[in-house]
Amino acid sequence: MSNLILVFVCLGLGLLFQRLRTFHDAAPAVLNNYVIYVALSALVLKEIPRIALNGQALIPIIVAWLVMFFAFGLVMLSAKIIGCSRNTTGALLLMCVLGNTSFVGLPLLQAHLGEAAIPYGILYDQLGTFLALNTFGIVVANACGTTGNFDKRTVYLQILRFPPFLALIVAFVLRFITYPPWANEILTNLANTLVPVVMVAVGMQWRLRPDKGHGAIIALALAIILVLKPAFALIVLQWIPADKFVSQVVVLEAAMPAMISAGALASSYQLAPRLASSIIGYSLLLSLLSVWLWRVAI
Repeated sequence: MSNLILVFVCLGLGLLFQRLRTFHDAAPAVLNNYVIYVALSALVLKEIPRIALNGQALIPIIVAWLVMFFAFGLVMLSAKIIGCSRNTTGALLLMCVLGNTSFVGLPLLQAHLGEAAIPYGILYDQLGTFLALNTFGIVVANACGTTGNFDKRTVYLQILRFPPFLALIVAFVLRFITYPPWANEILTNLANTLVPVVMVAVGMQWRLRPDKGHGAIIALALAIILVLKPAFALIVLQWIPADKFVSQVVVLEAAMPAMISAGALASSYQLAPRLASSIIGYSLLLSLLSVWLWRVAI
């Protein structure tokens, strides 16, 4: 319960700082960079060596990709029926396919399931959602956006230079080595800063300002993100010999709100940025309740 309270307190502080303009406009980006380069990387190095490399470790990765393919199909079908423009379709693809399984996902996993859920959440995120952001996300942005050129080399470099991904590789290499107590203590202290820092940053970036005429599209996106994706994951897990705890982690990760980084990508490529920002804001707000409901349901 204390972890969940911490999430709400830090989110509230971020919203307060945004309203009072306490910090510079670049502050959220600075906090996000700290999380990426320090806190999340430390968390990966601390938690991944603890996970047993067996069939259960593959389940979060497999289901993550199945859920994203499912969301892709739903968006393409819905966009065709509704008659969405190319830009709107691109924004919906980025928002509905890519969940916030790291910045929001890991804090909520820790709050609802405890620290033991983190290694599986990292696998879902780093080898699922993160890879999709840097491959699928860039392809969609270039195909549907108004700027940019797709460059395979750039995609590969973005993946290989991403600090938590590098930490993931190092963590797998070091899994057979026992950290000395001082190293484990340092990693633990750095990793413990992830939840407060990232939730303050999320609160400082929160936006709820939809344009007129976007109500139905936002409702569709929220249904896909918060209801249909986790429901699909739950159905898939009925056919996979998954441990109950791993299944809980996977369903909750599938239920996470739209990814903030995907919203930044949508904005950079002029993919209905106001729509994307609204979906992020509303999905984050509602996910605080819906993720809890999914936790109770499973």
